[in-house]
Amino acid sequence: MKKFTLIGATLLVSLGLAACGNSNNSSSSSKSSSSTKTTKVAKVKINTGADASAEVPGKGTLVMRQLYAAPHGKQSFAAVNVTLNGDTIVGARIDEFQYVPKSPDWKGVPNADSDFGKGSPKGQMLIAKFQNSKPYSALMKKEAKATHTWQENQDAIENFVKGKTIAQVKTAISDVASAKKVSDVVSGATFVDTKGYLQAIYDAATKGMVSTGIQTTNNDVTEGQTLAAPHGKQSFAIVTVAMQGGKVANSFVDEFQYTPSSSFGGVPNSNSDFGKTTKAGTVLASKRANSDAYSAIMKKEAKATHTWEENSTAINEFAKGKTIAQLEAATKQLDGKTKKSDITDVVSGATFADTDGYLKAIIAAAKLAN
Repeated sequence: MKKFTLIGATLLVSLGLAACGNSNNSSSSSKSSSSTKTTKVAKVKINTGADASAEVPGKGTLVMRQLYAAPHGKQSFAAVNVTLNGDTIVGARIDEFQYVPKSPDWKGVPNADSDFGKGSPKGQMLIAKFQNSKPYSALMKKEAKATHTWQENQDAIENFVKGKTIAQVKTAISDVASAKKVSDVVSGATFVDTKGYLQAIYDAATKGMVSTGIQTTNNDVTEGQTLAAPHGKQSFAIVTVAMQGGKVANSFVDEFQYTPSSSFGGVPNSNSDFGKTTKAGTVLASKRANSDAYSAIMKKEAKATHTWEENSTAINEFAKGKTIAQLEAATKQLDGKTKKSDITDVVSGATFADTDGYLKAIIAAAKLAN
């Protein structure tokens, strides 16, 4: 990494790195983080996608639940995806998003260099830490003497919860809080904020948005997650797919876009450091969490007859149980088709003109799972 870039990036990122350091330094790190002044921002609503009253199938059906959280400081937010079979966690994926100074050393989210990027703070771009584990970990090492990379920590946390019940994760949260070292509870993890990540997984498992997968008692799945731009230049998507027996067992699709703060709830920390330099009157929001508000715009601007969530559900239902080859065949059928009737003929219940793009994003995530 170039020296001048590291210095520039440190100005933005270093205040949030203390909690990424070794758990042995938790007391000094916490003190440093808590003493940091937070710039006041306009009051905005937060929408994490939490739905504690959602109907969730019981044991025998794979279920994905997704939630947005702030497990690590005020400068970022996390997308937390948990796959369940009953009360057992089959898999978990966490990615975090943060603004950094524009630089070739960082890879921006899809459309960061297009219309979506125009909504980001001036001179900065939004990144996903998964794609940028190497440069982000270099800063962790420099600023907080971290001994493990960002990805190594997340792998440790995700592997720790796999196969555990929701109740066991809740117990682990208390165990981490009282442990001398985080790694005494979660092997391989050194994040001071490990407790926060476990809490985010627990919250997603108990009140996250729901996507229903195949019926099965087999918890042996592989998962893939990708970022994509299936719908134009103003947003980007995060897509998670669980595969079993060479077929899609479940999928979860959501998109993020800058939207009016008057009618949309922003991602966590939109009312704190993460959102303090976002363009006035806007928030970065999840379309799935704000389906009603976004669907109202779809209806007004494009005479949409189905909501955003209804379309997303229809696409997931279509993909479920299919092989990658079958999905690829479907995208060929959809190529060039924009009429709702033509799209619905292929994917029942879907009216998105970009249904083809969403299926291709699911295919990309499915290939990562294999």
